[in-house]
Amino acid sequence: MHVEFELPYGSSTVRVRVPERNVAFVLEPHHVAGIDDEAGAVRDALRNPLGQKPLADAVQPQDNVVVIVTDNTRACPDDRLLPPILQELERVVPKEQITIIVALGLHPPLGEEELRRLLGDDIVTQYRVVNHDPSKVVNIGVTSRGAPVDINPLVVEADFRLSTGFIEPHFFAGFSGGRKSIAPGVFGLKSAYVNHGYRMIEHPRARAGVLQGNPIHEDMVEQARMAGLDFVVTVLLNDKKEITNVFAGDMVTAHEAGCEAARGVVGAKVKHRVDIAITTNSGAPLDLDLYQTVKGMDTASLVTRDGGIVIAASSCSSGAGPESFLELHQSCTGPIDVLQRIRREEPIGVQWQNQVLARIQLRNQVMLLSELDDELVRSMQLEPVHDMDEAVAMALRRLGDDAEIAVIPDGPLVLPLLDG
Repeated sequence: MHVEFELPYGSSTVRVRVPERNVAFVLEPHHVAGIDDEAGAVRDALRNPLGQKPLADAVQPQDNVVVIVTDNTRACPDDRLLPPILQELERVVPKEQITIIVALGLHPPLGEEELRRLLGDDIVTQYRVVNHDPSKVVNIGVTSRGAPVDINPLVVEADFRLSTGFIEPHFFAGFSGGRKSIAPGVFGLKSAYVNHGYRMIEHPRARAGVLQGNPIHEDMVEQARMAGLDFVVTVLLNDKKEITNVFAGDMVTAHEAGCEAARGVVGAKVKHRVDIAITTNSGAPLDLDLYQTVKGMDTASLVTRDGGIVIAASSCSSGAGPESFLELHQSCTGPIDVLQRIRREEPIGVQWQNQVLARIQLRNQVMLLSELDDELVRSMQLEPVHDMDEAVAMALRRLGDDAEIAVIPDGPLVLPLLDG
């Protein structure tokens, strides 16, 4: 007897059949129904915020306002969030004084078509929309952990700063959303090399679901405070990308309330690690490249024993990601070599992603179903596969017919809570 699972893969799905006797558990977020009136819920949150005045009272008529939105590597529904936010702002501030900044972090800029898909035609046509450029930043100080606070000048010069975001587990910042709009959203490369540096990533509390004592999160909060992030609008989404909750107001108060709610939805208790974990990167837009796919692999590795196998399905339809991500792994003989080189030579490229990938590869063999060329996949120290059923059969041949298998249909959108 087999159990069939339909897994998100790009904008479609891929199926996998797993012998029923091998399935140890399936990790999924709890399903929460979407809000019927999303715009109304956003408006209510703006008028009854947490730890901050209502938006229309917090902003002044003369203010130059920046609204910081997420880029196309996240499923944040900015096309649905922005209309009620802008309407509320424009009760006080004229449209001409509002600039929308796409918080790219270190990701490449978006063209007009991509912006229209992300934000909607009306927003792009009627407002000033700007891509963040990490090479054009101004320094406003240094955090207590030594990170230079290099921020987009439009954010620094603004009188009022609002950001949108959605909350999901993040593999080293604890959760996404809130303060992440500033760091890494609109920061520079020098800030990244401290905040995402080798020692920070290696810290035992720099993990998914952890805020308290997480040095990366705490440094991000400090950077966002220094940059003067005045107001955040963060949402939780269900598996249909519908908004289930809206948390607005003070950057820390609203974000922490959202993270607490998210824990109850995405947290899944796990009694023990398994031999094999099957995962995804939750489909489009998050599985657009190999760089992002490390997130889903990390979730799977958390529940896989040392020496176990992770099988990941991620379309990677846009390729591998940053060239430096490829070059670092390709230039090393194995995961230990990758980690030693980062520690010895940092800063290098987008080393944080290589560091997490190498940490996974030290513990687990990783098979990948994707649209990438086999040679490229092998050069990243991964094993290419072309059929999920065959990958499962290969893993069982290697680890034994009795190997226990976990299935994680939505990879990075679930937070495994291991006993102990």
